[in-house]
Amino acid sequence: VGNMLFRLTEPALRPIRRFMPDLGGIDISPIILLLIIFFIRQFLLTTVVSLVV
Repeated sequence: VGNMLFRLTEPALRPIRRFMPDLGGIDISPIILLLIIFFIRQFLLTTVVSLVV
C-alpha cells in the first residue's frame, strides 16, 4: 500500500519538493499541493460562475 501511494503521489509532489528548502525532515509539499488544488478549484468555480451569469 505504501509503495502504491508513493508511486501515485510522487509525480505531483516531486516538482514542489525541488523548489522547497530543506526543513529538517518535515515535508510540507502535500500541504502546498492541496493549497494549489484549492486555489485552482476556486479560480475555476469563480470563472465558470462569471461566464454563466
